[in-house]
Amino acid sequence: MAQPINALAPKIQVSSDGLEATMTFKIPDGKSDVPKFTAAQLLGFLNNANVTFGIDQDMLVKLSNSPVYGKPVKVAEGSAQVQGTPGYFEYHFDTTVNRKPTIRPDGTADYMSIKTIETIQEGDVIATYHPAVQGSRGMSVRGQILEPKPVRDLPPLIGRGFDRSSDNLTYTAKITGKIEVNQGKISISPVHEVQGDVGIGTGNIKFNGDVIVHGGVHDGAVIDAAGNVIIHGLIEDCDIRAGKDLFLLSGVKGNEKTIIDCKGSVTAQFVEYAIITCGGDITADYFFKSKVSCDGHIELNGNNASIIGGYVSAVQGIEVNDIGNSFGTTTNVAVGVDIERAAEYEMLAKKIQAISSNVQKIKKGIEEFDRLGEERGINYKEDPRRMQLLRVRIRDEAVVLEETKKLSRLKEVIMSGKGATIKVYRRLYAGSNISVDDHHVTIQDMHEKIEIEKSEEGVKLVKIGG
Repeated sequence: MAQPINALAPKIQVSSDGLEATMTFKIPDGKSDVPKFTAAQLLGFLNNANVTFGIDQDMLVKLSNSPVYGKPVKVAEGSAQVQGTPGYFEYHFDTTVNRKPTIRPDGTADYMSIKTIETIQEGDVIATYHPAVQGSRGMSVRGQILEPKPVRDLPPLIGRGFDRSSDNLTYTAKITGKIEVNQGKISISPVHEVQGDVGIGTGNIKFNGDVIVHGGVHDGAVIDAAGNVIIHGLIEDCDIRAGKDLFLLSGVKGNEKTIIDCKGSVTAQFVEYAIITCGGDITADYFFKSKVSCDGHIELNGNNASIIGGYVSAVQGIEVNDIGNSFGTTTNVAVGVDIERAAEYEMLAKKIQAISSNVQKIKKGIEEFDRLGEERGINYKEDPRRMQLLRVRIRDEAVVLEETKKLSRLKEVIMSGKGATIKVYRRLYAGSNISVDDHHVTIQDMHEKIEIEKSEEGVKLVKIGG
């Protein structure tokens, strides 16, 4: 008995994305006649499966004449939607910097590989905007419209130091200086650039921005910059102050009077006979008989990574190959928060409390003047005594605000020092004095590959990797 035609109909399958339909003929079992379907019947099967778009009529004719059994054959193909391109900015300057030296194959650190800032010239095109291009619709084999994802244009760049064209597509530098981009905001700021050395011939430098010196600094010169300071040559007898980061690409060879004060981080090839105060991290090759104080973390790089002589402290920890030397040179190294820093915090907190208490008394005094004036019908606002109280209140409130900022910063520094350690990857020599917070120890014997941390008993030496 012949089976119903629908029972022998080919199987229609549509891909998950709706862009392809296939037809699979059942393999004959040899017990019944193998039906042949006309192209019109095959089209009917597709229509019954809601496949109406992109049908390959030629393939249907082929299958009607020569069916392919047990294997899916593509009989319809939709058109995919074309996704659009969102708007984007093309920057014509390097938006990345390399603030750490690369390590050469021989293990030494290449400080000249550091790229600190990007500079541009007035009139340079700094960015080009490419507007969004919307996509186009597609169609599934079932006749469903396939919408592309919408794409958006970006708002114009904001910042300072540049102009943009009337169509918002081209951005041009207004001044020569340092350029940087952060979260879509471009800033071009002035840079003071010295092609040679800084010394008697140039005089001291005080600049409200970044300073770049292509030579060295000596002869007791002073550099005082509100921004970054980058010095390519050797630092000798001088005084350097940086409001942001400091890069000393040829190192420091001081005379025990060379003073460096940096609010940000310091990167130096080496430091000898200098006094450094740093609010951020320090990266260097080695320290020799210097006094270094750092609120962040100290990392010494390369084969020569060592601290020999002097006093070196870092709130957040130190990583170094060697501390001290085989001659027993006294070397003092400290991490964490010492007693002096904790005492400074307590004293500052008490100072703020005392001034705040005095401000409250002054406020009550002013209120008393105002109350008496209201009772007596006299205007005391111009009374010299009230005016003096008002001046003191304004002064003290400003002091409280400023000292509270210092206290908050000091608290952050103290909190960041919790759990600080000293990692010595090669040798810790006898004669080294080590401090972790308020615990101290003098090293009597040489140790190798150890981490120094604080424990309940005091300073503890733990073998690295063991």
